Amino acid sequence: MRKKRNKRFLAIILACLMLFCVGCSEDILTGDDLDRAREAIAEKKWSLAERLLERYLREDGKNRWEAWLALLQCINSTGDHNRASVECLEVMLVEYDEDDEKLEYILAQLGKKYESMRRCDRAADAWSAYLDLGGLSSEQRVEAWRKLAAMQFAQRQFDAGEESLRQCLALPVSDHDKILCLLDLADQNMGLGNSQEVLDLSQQILDSEPDDRMRGLAGYLHADALEQLGQEKEALRQFERYRDFYPNVRVMDHRIELLRKNQGKKKQ
Repeated sequence: MRKKRNKRFLAIILACLMLFCVGCSEDILTGDDLDRAREAIAEKKWSLAERLLERYLREDGKNRWEAWLALLQCINSTGDHNRASVECLEVMLVEYDEDDEKLEYILAQLGKKYESMRRCDRAADAWSAYLDLGGLSSEQRVEAWRKLAAMQFAQRQFDAGEESLRQCLALPVSDHDKILCLLDLADQNMGLGNSQEVLDLSQQILDSEPDDRMRGLAGYLHADALEQLGQEKEALRQFERYRDFYPNVRVMDHRIELLRKNQGKKKQ
């Protein structure tokens, strides 16, 4: 896994090093680059801080992890930063390839960045690599499995996505975390038109006495599945029952109104 990542990102390293050189040749930056970068960041002089940190990293400064994190801070503080952040994180990924503690941070950030860029394939790669790390807590694994499943479903890899959520459900975690995985599974099945599966999963959630928000989300899916299965009268009753628990009451009211109108037409 790690050898593949090294090959994959070797070209990115060279590209980033070329980027680091931009803007540095004309300025003679004196003093300790990291100390000056800290001062520049405190004064929000992001461009200066970036140049100082880039040179510090090129010259193999000792406090490299601090410098990389500071460079990310600078990049994320200016404009459209996703692409530059990813390039920075990819170089960090190779440098700390044998350090699981640092890889934990790097891969999580990469996964989130690629998600925001709608690069589902690369986000899935990042979350998959994250799950290969040792020392993760069950809660961290829950989040990673859920994110991986979402990226797999987005790529229409339905079997893989469902298997990821099954892995999530198999973890020794709290009922709350299990409900999150069940909700994801029910939601994805709704998108696939598997109404009976949604009905069963949402009923399982509701039977577990979830908190109000989870009850509202599961109740909506439960009512939606009933409607899709042709049980409109019961669907209306369930929408009304869980209306006040659902995060967006307007959505519930819209569904209730449509069902009431439909029921009224059938009575005429």
